[in-house]
Amino acid sequence: MLFCDLAYIYGPSCGQILIHLQQHTDQQLLSLWISGDEKAFEEIYKRYFPVLVSVAWQKSGDRFIAEEVVQECMLAFYHRRGAGIANVGAYLQVILRNKLYDYFRKTLIMQQHVASAGERVAQVDDPYQRLFQEELMAGIRKSINLLPEQCRKVFLLSREEHLSNQEIAVRLGISVNTVEQHMRKALRRLRQELPPAVVVFLLMAFYYVR
Repeated sequence: MLFCDLAYIYGPSCGQILIHLQQHTDQQLLSLWISGDEKAFEEIYKRYFPVLVSVAWQKSGDRFIAEEVVQECMLAFYHRRGAGIANVGAYLQVILRNKLYDYFRKTLIMQQHVASAGERVAQVDDPYQRLFQEELMAGIRKSINLLPEQCRKVFLLSREEHLSNQEIAVRLGISVNTVEQHMRKALRRLRQELPPAVVVFLLMAFYYVR
């Protein structure tokens, strides 16, 4: 999540403010946010994040990709403060639609790339290019192997064996919530270890095409 629990940090008075904000309409929250009230944006975030994730999950078929896409949506929305937004929900849906379009476009390109990767590696005449490709794949595997054991198991079961969270939970004898926590931890660690483009590669294609 981008935002922590302000009520926990700042105490009961902040909690009362947040409860008060929950009673505001979207437009009232938007006006407060434009005037500089960051708590109003947090309320918008909490109000729409689960809804957008549900839509993105249905479209992408992957909970974690859905959360990544919606995080990008909310970040884009945040940077467009004061952009003449007439309807918060509709505006966020448009951003989500565009982000999903980008996701599917990149997925198709990545899948085509991965499907022929082995053939291209075999046909590479330039030893330096072959070495670069081999080192890239080795670097990806090394970063995955550096994950904590249980975290790594969850990630590989999700990406290589394409198991659902429920199936992973049964396989490892843990709760679904624990599975989700391990996946989020894995993605955070990989984002620290690998370039952004490689992380997208991992999420979208590398473990979807054998």
